[in-house]
Amino acid sequence: MAKENDPITAKRDIFLASPRIIALSDGRAGNMAMAEGLAQAVARQTRGTWNALPMAVPRLSSALPPRFWSMMPAGVVPGQTTLPDADIVIGAGRRVAPLVEMLERTGRARGVQILDSGIPPARFAAVIAPAHDGLSGPNVIATLGSVHRITPEWLAQGRQEWRDTFAPLPAPRIAVLLGGATKRQAVAPERIDALAADLAALQGSLLVTASRRTGAGHVARLRAALPGAWIWDGGGPNPYAGLLAWADAVIVSDDSVNMISEAASTPAPVAVWPLLQESGKIATFRQALYDAGGAEPFAGRLPVRPGSPLAETERAARETVALLERRL
Repeated sequence: MAKENDPITAKRDIFLASPRIIALSDGRAGNMAMAEGLAQAVARQTRGTWNALPMAVPRLSSALPPRFWSMMPAGVVPGQTTLPDADIVIGAGRRVAPLVEMLERTGRARGVQILDSGIPPARFAAVIAPAHDGLSGPNVIATLGSVHRITPEWLAQGRQEWRDTFAPLPAPRIAVLLGGATKRQAVAPERIDALAADLAALQGSLLVTASRRTGAGHVARLRAALPGAWIWDGGGPNPYAGLLAWADAVIVSDDSVNMISEAASTPAPVAVWPLLQESGKIATFRQALYDAGGAEPFAGRLPVRPGSPLAETERAARETVALLERRL
């Protein structure tokens, strides 16, 4: 039997009771969504508390040698105020990865990193990465797509908040999640025209949300081609939760693993529209999602849900907690 004053037992008991969790990110929307989504899920698993901490970490900070982070006073972050005390720090993005690794290495917190940061996974308590990244190791948890903030409760709240806007629209309500240009590829105007033509051929109410990568010109082009569509261009409250909650079907562009993963985690059937037609890792992810029944390629009609919604964030949280408990 463990002694009452055994520090290892005490630390494990605190962790199991109600750990303090920080969702650490570089402030970019995709990384914030992943860090906060996993932090919320881990908090649900452990009855813990969580806080978000987006940071403006300079790009060069991620290239600093490990000893730099070790010499920093406890909890101090370059360009930031002090880091709140935490039992678990969940980071997303390469810029925050060295800080997460330092907190794990020095014992200040258990460091959990989302995505392949370029730092060996063994230097974190756990690493959560999409299976298509090909990362492996005893503490690596591979997911089908990204972790995120989508939960039944989040959708229920969005449905209530946007009832007056979307309930009066005729069914089926078709949510269209439109991404845009990436570092590798721009979006040709002809692709927006092709998307508009495919959407115009569908029967139902079109509810379109554009991303910051879409571009004002493309949004205007789509609006002109679809005069009857409800289109959000970034002005006013973000309708994302309401769109997904009220959707009878979702059409999402093929350029974002995060958006596709979030769409596939809702009860609505999902079709992926070939905006950029990218190959490589994102194509590998899309095919794995199709094989799992989480979505289908757009085929000129509304999609049909062949399987259950994805629940990868909850699974990743369960496996993260189990891994941390074993390591404690």
